[in-house]
Order: sequence, then C-alpha cells, then structure tokens
Amino acid sequence: MKLRKILAIALSALMVGGTASFAASAQEVKTEKTYNYVALGDSIAAGYGLGKDKGLANDPALILSDKLIANPVKEAYAAVFGTYLQERAEGKGVTVNATNLSTTAYRAEDVAETILTEGYKGGIATWIFETFNGEGSSQVLVPYHDIFAKYLPEADLVSIQLGGNDIIMGVLSPILVDGDNPILQAAGLSMALTLFGYDPKLALGAGLKKLEASKDEITKDQLMEAAAYVSNVVANSDAYVENAAGNVQKVVDAVKTVNENAEIALIGMFNPYGNSLEYQGQYRDAAYVFSAIVTRAANELCAAPEEETTEPEEPVEEITEPESISYEKTIELKVDLTKVKSMIAVMKQIKENAKAGLSTMLKTIYDAYSAKLNALMKIVAEESAYSVQYMLLGKGCEAQMLYLNELLEEMAETNDATFVDVYYGVSNEQNLDPHPLASGHKEIADVMNDVLFDLTEAQIDEIAGGEEELQPLVNNSTISKTEIKLGEKLKIRAVAEGGAGDYQYEVYYKKANSAKWSRVHDYSYLYAFNITPATATQYEVRINVKDKNGEVETKILTFDVVK
Repeated sequence: MKLRKILAIALSALMVGGTASFAASAQEVKTEKTYNYVALGDSIAAGYGLGKDKGLANDPALILSDKLIANPVKEAYAAVFGTYLQERAEGKGVTVNATNLSTTAYRAEDVAETILTEGYKGGIATWIFETFNGEGSSQVLVPYHDIFAKYLPEADLVSIQLGGNDIIMGVLSPILVDGDNPILQAAGLSMALTLFGYDPKLALGAGLKKLEASKDEITKDQLMEAAAYVSNVVANSDAYVENAAGNVQKVVDAVKTVNENAEIALIGMFNPYGNSLEYQGQYRDAAYVFSAIVTRAANELCAAPEEETTEPEEPVEEITEPESISYEKTIELKVDLTKVKSMIAVMKQIKENAKAGLSTMLKTIYDAYSAKLNALMKIVAEESAYSVQYMLLGKGCEAQMLYLNELLEEMAETNDATFVDVYYGVSNEQNLDPHPLASGHKEIADVMNDVLFDLTEAQIDEIAGGEEELQPLVNNSTISKTEIKLGEKLKIRAVAEGGAGDYQYEVYYKKANSAKWSRVHDYSYLYAFNITPATATQYEVRINVKDKNGEVETKILTFDVVK
C-alpha cells in the first residue's frame, strides 16, 4: 500500500474513532419487548486498535457501516457493557440490542451535525479522505446520517464519550489543514500518527521525511513561529476544553431532538498517558520542551554569518568571568564561542571550495543543508531525552481531561443525564497509543455497569411489564445416605429454587458433638461434592445457597459413620 494511503487511513483513525457495533443483524426483526442501547463516541469507544493485528487498513473499527454493526468489535467497552445488559434482561422476556455508532475521524461537533444533517460527512474526516485518497473518496462517509437515523430514535439508553478529538484537532487542524509552516506540519504529522498508535519511530520518520522535503526553506522566523504556536496552545488549554464541552452539549441536544425519551449517559475521558506528569522530579510541559528545541535550533542553525571581504580575526580564547555571571551563563558563553569558531570554519571552507570551482561549492552548500537537518534532529533528541509521552501533551493532557470531566459532570446534571467517571486509572502508561487495550475497555464497561445498574435495571423491568415477584429462595440440597461405613464417601448435592436465581453454593461439615466446622468448598457454582469422614461417629453437613441478590438459605443434614 502506498505511504499516502497509509497515512490517510492512520490520520482518519486518529482524528476520531472508527465504528464498532454489537447489535444483532441490522436486518433482524425487532421483537415485541426490546431494550435498545446505542453508543456514540470516537475511536476510543469504537474499539479502534483492538484489531490492529489485521493491519492498519483492515482495522474493523475504521469505518461505520451496516457490516460493522452486524459484526462488531466485541472487546470494545460498549459491546462488553451490552453483554452486561443482556445478562440483566435474562429471564424477563426482553431482548437487548446494543449498537455501537462510534465514528473514527469524527469530533463531537461532527457527530452532532451528522445526526441532524443528511449527507454530512464530517469536516476533518472529509479533508483527510479528499487530500490523501483523492477526490470523491469521502463519499464513504455519506451513509453515517442514515445509520444514526435508523438506531437513535429507538434507543432507550445512549452513552456519549466525546470531546478528546475536539481538543486535539483544535490543536492539529490549523497545522495540518490550514497552516504552511513546514516545522509545525512535520511535528503535527508525527504527533497525529503517534497519537493514533503508530510505532513511534515510523511516526517520527513520517514527520522527518516531510521536514527533509522543506529543509532548504526553513527559516529562523518559522522556528520561532512554531515555538510561539505551541506556547499559545498550552497557555489557552482551557479554551480548547471549553470548546470541546460545548460540542458535546450539541450532541446531547441532537440526541434529544431525535429521541426525547432516551436516557443519556455521559462517559468521562481518561488520561491516555498515565496519571503522573512527573519525570525525574520535573514537571516540564510540551511548551517548555518545544520552545527549547526551536530556540536552540534558531540560534544554532539559522544565524547566517555576515558577508565580509576579509577573514575575521580569531576571537580571544580567554574570557574573564565577572562575579555576577552565573555558572549557567558561563556555559552559554562557551557555547557561543564554539558557534563562532564553527561559523568561521564554515566560511573558510566555503572560501577554499570556491577556488576549486562551482561544482565543489554547490556540493558544500548541499552538505551544509544536510548537516543542518542532522543538527536539528540532534537538538530535538537532546532536548527531549525524557519519555516521549511527556512531550506529546505534557501537563495539558491530565489537566485538560480533568477539566473536561468537570464540565461533563456539570452538563449531566443540567441535562438530567448520568455522568460516568472512568478517570480512575484506565490508561496505557507504557503505550503511546491512546486507545485502551482490551483490559482497559473492560474496566470502562465495569464502571458503566456499576453506575448505570439501577437505571438500566428499572428500564428493563418496565419494558418487561414490571418487576416479577420473586418466589422464596428454597434450599433443596441432599446427601446420598444417612449412614455410611468408615472410609466410604458421602455424596452431597446442592440444589435450590426460587429467589433471584444464579445460585452459588458453599459446604461445611463437622462432628455432631463439635462446634468447629470444616470447610469443603467456598461459594461457587459447583453443586456436587464428596467427603470421606475419618471417624466413626455422627456428623452434620451444612449447605448454604446464595442467589444473585445475596439472599442466603442454609440447610443442615445429619448422617452416621459406622465401622
């Protein structure tokens, strides 16, 4: 596959989530009693990356379609939560349909617009497809509105996990879509691919290739512009979050427009790069790192020597350091002296090569530009020697996620929705891919299940026609004999009926004249047990039955052991 196409797919997957779904077949006839759960989100909710073993272009969560809805990413948290709902509805005559409409390459503002506008294709997603895959390729996004229109109006519960892409694309869009600064564009491309989960070396390589193509045009002003842009991003991080939260509110409003009866759950965001910003005792953010890189690069790579007719004098080696100058300043002076020497050496070389002929001089200039690029990469490496994950978003990542969750919680309260806070630790701290692993998806689903249990239980019971009155829990456990010979096995069978079902059993036994019980087995779904008493005397067996609501019934049976 050509690099352009791979990059297009990768960027489209980063900038919002591919789609996953876990309903029964789209053509399945709706039963009389159904509970419909619909998930909205980006690539995180879609389960993008869980199918990366199939290759970048074949990740099943890449494009939302009826095919994906019929064959969903089963490890995605929405699918896992759907299985919990199905278990809750078991025995109540209610069929659960769980459909993941999460969309890769879509921001919250794109999802809101897609719900309401026929044929809308997503602003960033359209640009990506048209730019990298050619004119007309974005037509694959046209059916999204119809898919939303098919499932959302029938939803009983809609979960929404959006906002992250609005933040990151607020940063990257001016660089990749509208900007012309080669340094920012190269950095933006590498960041986008890294965030998407690309191998860091490949992601950096893509950016370097783009940078190399423009190396001859790089100016000091462009380097300083890049530093200023990143500083501005960090300084205005709250504004990016507030814009993202406003777009999530648009999604809530759009859902209510097409389905005013659906319960809405706002799923919080998590820090995909861990919960600690400290690295070797420092809290250095992205602006600090990037500014250091471009400032050094501007000073060391773009300071062209002035034209002189005569060879400049060698600078004095000895520098007397005033008491007021710090140690750090001394280092800077030595570095400046080295730079001056280097510049003089370059000038000497150019002068000598000029005498050797035009071709030699041109080769020297070409080599100088190559050295310029290599020097820039060396500066990047030196200034970013600590973990890349702390460079990418720095302190902004955690602070922004916490602030976004704060706004989402307030939004849930004002919209009569439920906020589900999954921030507690879902992350890939050793993985630059922000998409959770399968274990992370299960963690999210478990938190959703805890927070939404009462709400969804009540909804399902209402659809079922009211909560069925439970019959009393009865312990019908038995033993094989009331008398056995010494050395013979006694068979125990745990049996129950009534209650809330989903029974578990535990078994103990003791001599009739003793107060101490010996444990045969803790609570489990096992129901058949054997014991071999060691003494000829009377024994008691205690069998406890527990249903899924935690109700317990105990039965004690007596038997004799004879010689």
